[in-house]
Amino acid sequence: MVPSDPISTACRRRLADDQRSRWLWALGSCLPPVLLWHGISRRTALPAVFGLTSLAALAFALATLVGFEPGGSGHDDLVPEQQVPPLVVLGAAAAFALGHKQGQEKAARDGRRWLELDR
Repeated sequence: MVPSDPISTACRRRLADDQRSRWLWALGSCLPPVLLWHGISRRTALPAVFGLTSLAALAFALATLVGFEPGGSGHDDLVPEQQVPPLVVLGAAAAFALGHKQGQEKAARDGRRWLELDR
């Protein structure tokens, strides 16, 4: 194994993150630059995919349970701030963060497996 192998280095970074830093990454990754930096530095898109999947599940649940009226709903005169309630925005950020955290856990397990096979 080459010590400067970028994949091994990224796997070690994934494993070096403790629970607190994983939560910080998950919360910070709601911002695109932090999400991009995390993906590049850990060489994985898995947490972002898990976060988007969680966000899609929330959107599906909201559309199914709350419902929506496409097209002429009569809400065209509302300003954008009134169209999306702040609670929905916070819920979306929380859903993405939870999914991202689960993706980090899976990426760490995959990294551990990669390092064991690379020996």
